[in-house]
Amino acid sequence: MAPPPPKEPAKTDRLAAAAGNASFLSLGYFMMRRPGFGVLTLLVSFILLFFVVPSVHTVLIEVVAVLWWLAMIAHGWFLAKGPVEPAAKLRQRIVGVAAAVAVLLVLGLLRVQAGGIGQAVTDAKANGDCTHALEKLDKVWLGLRIANAPLAAKDDDTVTACHELNQAQEKLKAGLSSADTTELNNGFTQLNSVLAGKPGHERMTDKVLDQFLAGLPVSDACDTVKITRWLGDRAKSGNSLDRSADVVPQHEPAAMLGCADSYMTAKSWDSAKGAYQQLINTYPNDPNKGRAEEGIAKAELAIELDTLRERTTGSSPSYCENPSKYSAAKAYGKGTNKAMVFGNDTQSDRLPGAWKTTDPEAANLILCVSSDSQGAAVRTCDYRGSLGTGRYPVTFHKVKVTVKGYEIRSGRLIINQTLQFGGSSCPSTVRYTSTLGTDFGPPRHMEVTVNAADVRGQFQKLIVK
Repeated sequence: MAPPPPKEPAKTDRLAAAAGNASFLSLGYFMMRRPGFGVLTLLVSFILLFFVVPSVHTVLIEVVAVLWWLAMIAHGWFLAKGPVEPAAKLRQRIVGVAAAVAVLLVLGLLRVQAGGIGQAVTDAKANGDCTHALEKLDKVWLGLRIANAPLAAKDDDTVTACHELNQAQEKLKAGLSSADTTELNNGFTQLNSVLAGKPGHERMTDKVLDQFLAGLPVSDACDTVKITRWLGDRAKSGNSLDRSADVVPQHEPAAMLGCADSYMTAKSWDSAKGAYQQLINTYPNDPNKGRAEEGIAKAELAIELDTLRERTTGSSPSYCENPSKYSAAKAYGKGTNKAMVFGNDTQSDRLPGAWKTTDPEAANLILCVSSDSQGAAVRTCDYRGSLGTGRYPVTFHKVKVTVKGYEIRSGRLIINQTLQFGGSSCPSTVRYTSTLGTDFGPPRHMEVTVNAADVRGQFQKLIVK
């Protein structure tokens, strides 16, 4: 038996075929009983609309989609064969037109919805409102991307820009809270990236910058100085970020003063002095210049006092080897000059307590007294050895010390004298130590027994004026 002849394509109204293909569902081909064309074009339409258009996001791809749509319409028109009975023609036209209208109506409504969202996003961008823009863009789904690919592309840029701006905002907040210049640099770099790579988001970027600048000054004045220093030193980027430097002179002078004051409170004198000096150097015409100069003077006095205390206290005071000044001390002059005495406790203990002090702030004179040594000879007397034998002449000498005196106010050496103290000599007996059991007699030179009044009298000339 011979195989049956292939079925001929069904007779289809041209308008119905064209309208059926206009639905993107390839209905015209199926009406014409051309399933090969129908399946192939339906697959191409599906890939084009659901994969290519939503992902490419350009006007060109929309043009390609329209050309594909027109090609299917034209192909359906020319491929259809008639004549068709009136009843069949009407039925075919109803099906084709209804499908086309339904699909195109849905696409139109989706495009209108996409346009509404796009306008809302445009308004949000103009107001610098990323939050509102992201709320609207959360409503964008696949259908809207198919209906309006270029708008979806613009909206995707806004989503990316807003995420970057939110990250930048967090970095700037962290930089403000901890005065971390690394975080500040990262935040500004991200803002600059949005300005350079995402045109149209300038107002949103400005709003993030405004919020950051509104956080100045921070509660810690020294942190504010650190931040403003960074802003002032930041390399220019040639865009709106450069206006951040404009706030530096608004906040920095007061912050420098506050930072210096906080160092003073913490007794960090060197840091305080440096901060006050930085204010004067950077803003020589600032109204607080006088306060800064007063602060420097106070810090310098405090530094001098700390240095004085350090060199006049402890088991081995170093002032005599390394003198320093304390400008607030009383000048050496008329009256009793309270002295701190170092170096010879034997003689200094003979001085009246009213002449001495251990408090550096109460003193205005520092005396450095050498150890006792033999001075001028006073008298020579003969002594016999311990066994009553021999005759040993012993010469008695005054006790000699060298005294150096420093005026604390200036740190200058104002006294450099040798004092010799007299006293009683030639006692009836003298004590000495024999060597290896052999009596060689007493030493040939010995010191007098110092008269305390003579010590006081000679030191009085140095201390009391």
